[in-house]
Amino acid sequence: MKKREKSTAWLYTGIVCLVLSILFIFAVTAIDVQAIGPNGTSVGFAGINGAVANAVGSNMIWYKITQLLGYLAIVIFVFFAICGVVQIVKRRSLFKVDQDLLVMAYMFIILFLLYILFDKIAINYRPMLMPGETSLEASFPSSHTMLALCVFGTTWLFFKRRLGQGRAYNIIRIMMIVLMVVTIVGRLLSGAHWLTDIIGGILISGTLVSFYAAFSQ
Repeated sequence: MKKREKSTAWLYTGIVCLVLSILFIFAVTAIDVQAIGPNGTSVGFAGINGAVANAVGSNMIWYKITQLLGYLAIVIFVFFAICGVVQIVKRRSLFKVDQDLLVMAYMFIILFLLYILFDKIAINYRPMLMPGETSLEASFPSSHTMLALCVFGTTWLFFKRRLGQGRAYNIIRIMMIVLMVVTIVGRLLSGAHWLTDIIGGILISGTLVSFYAAFSQ
């Protein structure tokens, strides 16, 4: 597939994910909303969310594992940020930074803004109080899921472009896939989120990563 065709395919994928994300957000606020959360907090898709939460329970080991994976994602983000800053200094222009790094920076700015937005406009609250918390925090979408999928997903695509289909790339690809899967599954098993929080995080991060892939070619 040619470069332009790949970009177009990723663009269409991003648009589909964006539409699904918006529809899902409205669905979570309108379908089967019941007060099943702590302190009588309301949750959309209450039947499904309640059944999954009761079946899974909580697991602090998984919570700590996903916390560590979140820190790893931040370290990788800092690495890419340093790469971008070094290029700005050397080339003396923001617009001479490699396109994939520049698009990545835009993506993370949007991710940060979305984090603030959903923190201020709480759609769901956590199923339980987590260690160190004194009050319930907004839980939709799962910020850990979004961070992990955005960082690990763009890392995968970044090195695919830089390394091609060699052995080094295949190792990185497998590692990123494993980290994404472990974060998604672990975050759900930890009990820190409702099922719909995880799904929302997947859809939104899928949107951002797809647009990154479309515009970084």
